[in-house]
Amino acid sequence: MRPEGQTNRCARQPFLTARAIHAIEANEVLSKLRAASKQKLVAGATWQELERQATICHQETSAVRFWLVLDGEVKLVTYTRKGAAFLIDLVLRNQLFGAVFHHHPPVYPCTAVTVRKTELLSFRLKDLIEDLDENLPLQRVLLADTCDKLWQAQQMRGLWLEEAQVRIAHLLLYLYEKFGPIIPETRATLAELAGTSVETAIRISTALARRGILVTRRGQIEILSLAKLRACAGGQ
Repeated sequence: MRPEGQTNRCARQPFLTARAIHAIEANEVLSKLRAASKQKLVAGATWQELERQATICHQETSAVRFWLVLDGEVKLVTYTRKGAAFLIDLVLRNQLFGAVFHHHPPVYPCTAVTVRKTELLSFRLKDLIEDLDENLPLQRVLLADTCDKLWQAQQMRGLWLEEAQVRIAHLLLYLYEKFGPIIPETRATLAELAGTSVETAIRISTALARRGILVTRRGQIEILSLAKLRACAGGQ
């Protein structure tokens, strides 16, 4: 399925081809590809500029392409059979999503949606998979990335047993690692990540602000005391 928005074949536009080459070299995973595989990746690449709330791929549809964020932000959402949505992760500049590796016909585990106006490079998944068998550096970096995501998933699973304040504190620490002390996200996004209502996220963040841990502004959360936030994540 072609995502909404403008799409151009990189190989037909020298500027975009050069941009694709630069983006591949700057990415930790794609830079490990061998030269011939990088050429295949560029030859099959497309550039996309999508507006806010554009759907890029749908959960459980066939995984034939994957994406690299050039600019903007993408959220990965999974849906239950009853239609409840859970925000799994945020994908930022120079990060990949949609790369699925398993022997069965691969499908996307999440629906990907733009958070704001976003530029993407889209690549054929088969061009990445074909380089795996005899490329040890690529195998190592993908294994490390998979282990990191597994650890994160296990941490999140344990968090669901905690009270909302602890979950939100942990997720603020996670967002701090992504963005630094100034987090360009709303409390609605925080609520989505924590699996709480927006009202609960507002109530808890207001309480944290009173304790001097953070300050909220329109579309932004600033962490003022990392030590206090860590203590809050520990249940204090």
